[in-house]
Amino acid sequence: MLEVTDDKGDLAVAELAHGSARLQFRRPWAAAIDRAIGAVIEPIAAFLVAIEIVILDAVSARLRPSDAAVTATFDKTRAIFVRDARVSLSYPSTFWGNWLSLAGQVVTFYFVARLIGPKNLGTAGHPATYFDYVAINLAFMRFQMVAIQSFQQAMRSQQMIGTLEVLLATPTSLPLMILASGLWAFVLTLAQIVFFLAVAVGLGLQLNHVNLVSAAVFLALTILAMSPIGILSAASIMTFKQEAPTTLLFGGFGALLAGVVFPVDRLPHALQLISWFIPITHSLNGIRGAVAGVTLGGLAPDAWWLAAMTVILGPLSLYAFTRAVHRAKVDGTLGDY
Repeated sequence: MLEVTDDKGDLAVAELAHGSARLQFRRPWAAAIDRAIGAVIEPIAAFLVAIEIVILDAVSARLRPSDAAVTATFDKTRAIFVRDARVSLSYPSTFWGNWLSLAGQVVTFYFVARLIGPKNLGTAGHPATYFDYVAINLAFMRFQMVAIQSFQQAMRSQQMIGTLEVLLATPTSLPLMILASGLWAFVLTLAQIVFFLAVAVGLGLQLNHVNLVSAAVFLALTILAMSPIGILSAASIMTFKQEAPTTLLFGGFGALLAGVVFPVDRLPHALQLISWFIPITHSLNGIRGAVAGVTLGGLAPDAWWLAAMTVILGPLSLYAFTRAVHRAKVDGTLGDY
């Protein structure tokens, strides 16, 4: 990194980031703020990276020498994870700002809930206020968004910085490359959800009856059911060189129809039918039920719906992505954007 101060006191920072030259002009105080923020968040982020690396190393160490292919898979996964973590941590202001925005979102809906007043929106006989309802929904809605966005953003970023062709030239299978590219985003999102819920608990969120088995199953099903949509979006980027409008469809309309900020039964009957076909509707039903202490058997319809979604779209999305990459190689447009 090269830093030069001009006659106006501005700090010009020229650095090579993600394969491309980048020139920024910052005031000295802005650079000092960046360094201060980095000093606070880097130990936290390094802790998250260390946990993931320890897990991957432990699994890799237990493999027999004959399992060379599996060992190589874990090594490549770890390399992709560390790369994405370093990229994310290279922007400390943005990284820390996301955490602050989470706290602001919790506080905002806390006061919205006070404005609405007492409402019983509980499940399975356990009363829940509007704040309990919306806090759980907003926290786990983040898993839908990261599942949809992480894969297509990874591919788009590789296209823009010109490293996609180099990455695809390595002996790395396409399913491994696309799936591993979202690992850091999921780990970071899980940590952010824990932080989100911790702030919400401090403001009165009740988590006294959580069924951990049901919560873990629906967390896994949410990731498995929503990730194929993100992979299909990545396939569209490989084909059309533009991001698909999945964020608008599942983030905007999904939040409206899936019962994120108000119950689905408040919608007109026709919109309730549409809501049934949205994956996050069933995910949030299951998560809210788990928080209320409902067993997995009581949430079976939503669990089976998400499982069927995974079985149908999972192989289809990987096939579509593989075909899109093959077509781009044949057309010679792999590096275009």
